Amino acid sequence: MKTQKIETIRKKFHREWLLIAINKMDEKKTIPLTGRLLAHTPHRDEIYRKEMKYRGNTLTVYSEDGLPEGYGAAFYYQNV
Repeated sequence: MKTQKIETIRKKFHREWLLIAINKMDEKKTIPLTGRLLAHTPHRDEIYRKEMKYRGNTLTVYSEDGLPEGYGAAFYYQNV
């Protein structure tokens, strides 16, 4: 798939997990801006497996604004 805005990729899929190779970041806000879709599936564990095989800067995101029932989010920031 070609490089697209992250929001454009998210809008193409309904209730799926997405694995995106990040091409461009807003460095000041550390927000991914564009990327290339590597995989999509309604099953989070399938994305985990594909994520482990990919070497590079990736984003794993749910296509909807909210997470499915039973999921939570945690964030980790490391200042290097």
